[in-house]
Amino acid sequence: MEWKTTPALSNQAIRTVGRIFEGSHDITIFSDTLAQPLSAQVASLNPASKILTLRVFCPTGNIDDYMPNGLISFDLEKMNRDDPPLLLCFEKVQATHERIYSNLFEIRCVLADSLLITVKPGGVRVPFLLGMSASVMLDVFSGSLAISARLCNLSLGGCRLEVPLEKSMPLTIHQQIPNIHIQFPNGEGFRAKGSIRNMRPFGCGRYMAVGIRFIDLDRETRQRLLYLITESEVELARRLGMENRRAGISSLFLTSTHARKPINASNKRNRLPPMAHAVKEVARQQHIILHYLKNERPFPESILYEGADSLLHLAESDRHQFLYTLRYVGDEATWVRHSVRVAALLGDILLTQPGMAGDAREAIAGILLHAMGKPLLVSEQLPSLDINLRTSQKDLLKHHVKALHQQLHKVGWSPGPVLSNIINDINERLDGSGYPTGKTKEALSKLVRTASVIKIIDTLTHARNGRPALSPLDAYRWVYGNGGYDRQCLNRYVRRYGLYPVGSLVKYSGGFLAWVMRLGREGSPSQVRVVKNLAFEDSKLDTVLSDKDIQQLGKLEAVVDPADFQL
Repeated sequence: MEWKTTPALSNQAIRTVGRIFEGSHDITIFSDTLAQPLSAQVASLNPASKILTLRVFCPTGNIDDYMPNGLISFDLEKMNRDDPPLLLCFEKVQATHERIYSNLFEIRCVLADSLLITVKPGGVRVPFLLGMSASVMLDVFSGSLAISARLCNLSLGGCRLEVPLEKSMPLTIHQQIPNIHIQFPNGEGFRAKGSIRNMRPFGCGRYMAVGIRFIDLDRETRQRLLYLITESEVELARRLGMENRRAGISSLFLTSTHARKPINASNKRNRLPPMAHAVKEVARQQHIILHYLKNERPFPESILYEGADSLLHLAESDRHQFLYTLRYVGDEATWVRHSVRVAALLGDILLTQPGMAGDAREAIAGILLHAMGKPLLVSEQLPSLDINLRTSQKDLLKHHVKALHQQLHKVGWSPGPVLSNIINDINERLDGSGYPTGKTKEALSKLVRTASVIKIIDTLTHARNGRPALSPLDAYRWVYGNGGYDRQCLNRYVRRYGLYPVGSLVKYSGGFLAWVMRLGREGSPSQVRVVKNLAFEDSKLDTVLSDKDIQQLGKLEAVVDPADFQL
């Protein structure tokens, strides 16, 4: 089957894109060779001439770097109130640019007739938009790890998937996928083997665009796939409002009345306070850096230091608000949450230490980069970091420093002395019981000793590998009784954060749970955000109380684990 683009289809496609621009959306210009994307705004869209004009600020002033051979690629993310965001990718669009002022440019893009449905060597490629959807399950490691995704387009040659960033960690380019299961709303679908042809961050959002090539399709599977593509093509034309098309919806897209509607996580993120957005962006960047490392692309040094600078700036601008905001990384992947929190607290402490404040930026970058080692080891032998690890898997993870250095060598990037000091020594212990080389206290700097204390306390106060989270007091006692950590650094930590750290969840005798927002002079919470009354399990509260008003909640009992209360 060959798709013939008609003027009516082309015009309707332009109008469809125009309607998307009218709503809430993000446009991101990307390059295969540059780590930093550019945000753009729509200046105008001329349906008659099919010219889309974008306005973009390019910090370097070299907009040609994003327009090789006069071609530009950009992502479009449309925000939906109740449904998942619509993600569209426009690749290698003919364009010209004009410098408006300094580093501000206007880019004139010529939208092709085959704007939505394109003809590829493998046949028609149909995008899934205007409410079209299909779920995908990738069996990454047979029998041990499956990843859910959403279908973005489909052709005989393969498909493009939208994979949440936090789920993309085990994926690499050229990786073989033993089983790909695509399922349409009515339950129909097909299975095939595949390989990852390409993958990259989608815009500035929380998704990875993953291109899959189908392999070893037998005749029956190929015919099945052709049927699904044809039905999807016809359904898209129907939703575009084309004439001479059957009026009824394709049976593939008839949803069961019992089907659950996916939760739109982007709405939750949009409701976050401004500082939380900044901290979540650092968390997002951790996934991006890992992606570049795993796929041996040029190391994104600018992204690493942008994250370090952001955390330092936030700590200096409003310390209490910053510490409170760290609670918002609690829903991130464990390795990301741990790295961002440790980096943030290390920066907060170093800023008060005249002898080490000058190394704060490099030290924070070291913490963020050090966290990449363990995810690099994810494999069939270690399918996830969030499982109860066997002894052999724990032993494997002790090689994470070596794995990180090997990967940095492959991408041709060498860390500086302070950053290297953090990466190499943060797992060493004063008594020689640490790894990778068993160094003792004489060989460990004050900076490393400080970072080690912060790291172990954060580890102990979060559940891990079947071990429940400890309260701050119990964590302090554990560290004090362990000969591997510097007690002076521990005392400094306890004085700075207390028994009820800002950002922790506390329980009161009246049955209320509240997030600590500020501490008084005596170390008890002086401002809290009440979020739950345990007498009413389904209730949700959002009340800020200060000083004497907190007494209404009863006696302060303990710091509790938010995961125990689905918070």
